[in-house]
Amino acid sequence: MENSPLKIIDPILEDESKQAMLAAIVDSSDDAIISKTLNGIITSWNFGAQKIFGYTEAEVLGKSILILLPPERISEENVIIGKIRKGERIEHFETVRVAKDGHRLHISLTVSPIKNSKGEVIGASKIARDISERIEIEAKLKDFTEQLQKLNRHKDEFIGMASHELKTPLTSITAYLQLLERNLKDDKNKKFADKALQHVNKLTNLVGDLLDVSKIESGKLQLTYSEFDINILIKETIEIVQHITRSHTIIFDDEEQPVTIMADRQRIEQVLINLLTNAVKYSPHSEKVIVSVKRESDGVIVSVQDYGFGISDDQAQKIFSRFYRVEGLAANISGLGIGLFICYEIIERHHGKIWVDSQLGIGSTFNFSLPYKQL
Repeated sequence: MENSPLKIIDPILEDESKQAMLAAIVDSSDDAIISKTLNGIITSWNFGAQKIFGYTEAEVLGKSILILLPPERISEENVIIGKIRKGERIEHFETVRVAKDGHRLHISLTVSPIKNSKGEVIGASKIARDISERIEIEAKLKDFTEQLQKLNRHKDEFIGMASHELKTPLTSITAYLQLLERNLKDDKNKKFADKALQHVNKLTNLVGDLLDVSKIESGKLQLTYSEFDINILIKETIEIVQHITRSHTIIFDDEEQPVTIMADRQRIEQVLINLLTNAVKYSPHSEKVIVSVKRESDGVIVSVQDYGFGISDDQAQKIFSRFYRVEGLAANISGLGIGLFICYEIIERHHGKIWVDSQLGIGSTFNFSLPYKQL
């Protein structure tokens, strides 16, 4: 069997081939690839540099790199050269440079030291990428975001102002309807007055919620702390809700032992009313709602359980967001999606937590925890 002839590779030819390949890569790059001496004199300039800066190779070879720097950024060159002399590499340094026609470019620089055969630093290789378009887009996005925030502030201010202005006439309407209802002798007319009063109360509660949202967004929701037995508060709140609810029985699973906490009594009552009315509203085919209290070492957990529609896992994560309403529920169930948002903010400001455990078609249990004492 004859031996295959050995293929002899000429190292000189191989080196020339590598150099030719690297030169082709440099010439075809859209990025500017420039080399310079430690004194800042340009020694190479690819076509990408010509496209970005506008200078031809003949115009810049032998000239100082400072022709690309705006006057206020001249000091950057000393910093860059100082690091290169130490053999350090500079990566993705974002700065500004000047093109031949005078317009300014936002660029990202990567600068590496060039060493001779002895390992001595003799120059620098610079890759410059034009990021002007990205910077412009970011600036527009920033401006757009600021405009949105400004509009959002104006919207919150308007909601707060409108809600505040609406409260006075609503209070007057409620008072007049109550007087009218008491003075009416005709049962049929009393029924109409009662219905009108119910709707005015609903509108009053809605305006109150909108005003609370405005206070939350502006950071003006104030809490007044006092010590009270949360079991007593729960019983009183159940009586209030039960008075206007005939379709459900609200059961309090109570241990009959005082549970004293330090909190804003009115705001916690607001949370309880919201959770109880929601439990009734979203379980139209059920007849009961169960409220329970669980003692923990550092606080208390209150739970409101219904046997209604339930909530899917993906929607349960969004349920406490402002203006979010669960999809797929009956269209005749009204609401703006702000009640649970307000509950979340109130409980968070009490250094507690609020969450929901739910299964579609089985029901939901809304829980909130409160510390015994505020820090």
